[in-house]
Amino acid sequence: MKKIIMVAFMMSLGNKIYAQLNESIFSFNYGLAPIGHDNIDFYNTDFKFGIPVKLKKGTLVNSVGFKNYGFNYTKDFSFSTTNISRLYDVNYSLKYIAPLAETWLLTTHAQVAIVSNLTNTISNNDLQLTGYMLVTKLLGADKKNEALTWGVSYSTIMGVPEVLPIISYTNQISDKFLFGLGFPETFVDYKINKISSIKSVFMVDGFYANLNNSVNINSTTHADKVSFTSTSLGLEYNYKMDDLWGINFKGGYAFTNRYKLLNNNDTEVFNFNTASKPYLSAGITFNIKKTKQNKL
Repeated sequence: MKKIIMVAFMMSLGNKIYAQLNESIFSFNYGLAPIGHDNIDFYNTDFKFGIPVKLKKGTLVNSVGFKNYGFNYTKDFSFSTTNISRLYDVNYSLKYIAPLAETWLLTTHAQVAIVSNLTNTISNNDLQLTGYMLVTKLLGADKKNEALTWGVSYSTIMGVPEVLPIISYTNQISDKFLFGLGFPETFVDYKINKISSIKSVFMVDGFYANLNNSVNINSTTHADKVSFTSTSLGLEYNYKMDDLWGINFKGGYAFTNRYKLLNNNDTEVFNFNTASKPYLSAGITFNIKKTKQNKL
């Protein structure tokens, strides 16, 4: 029973991207970064459907997702931007969370995705394999409200596939306040009441996509990949409409937006010099937390 409680605790405490088991089986989000002096606006839609299954030891989560990245160019470049106006990410992931001991937890995650502009037949170059492995240690006198998580990931959040360290310290300092310090996300979460909360987040995120058809930058140079990474500070409001459905609204400012075209060797061949700019997003989630608690 103690191990079940520990797994449930870590579902709520861990880092949003890497260490937290998302209990929502359905989520949809739409985000927009408006046009700045770089003459490019950016939007994205994100859909995810996951099914958590409680095993004899631990929890297994199967998820499928779809992301659509859109770019609107209001400036003429020396090359055509038609093939880089839309990029797609279709993915399947498998996450396993299990207690190792009374105060230790193991999290593993693997994902296979097709990330491309999908302008031609899908090839091996469109496939991406990413994942991470984390160890979490519960801290504090009562082993309930503090956790330290560390591990390693193979990720594209910095704009190219690479191995990155992961570390996160989380602390539920009261019934209303939860904070987390680490990479790639640092946050402070305040629970206003039983149905609403606000969250301030500083994070790094990005993606890496293949181009089915190369973009000719000039007569001797062509681009085969798209790289995008952003560092942002934002404020998020979450509202529970009932025990199952919730909505969220986010707004913030991206301090750095690095949008580049690369060749097959991941060497930069063009930099859009994208500007810092604000962003907005809204989303909806379907949550099975209450159902799962009743089963436990």
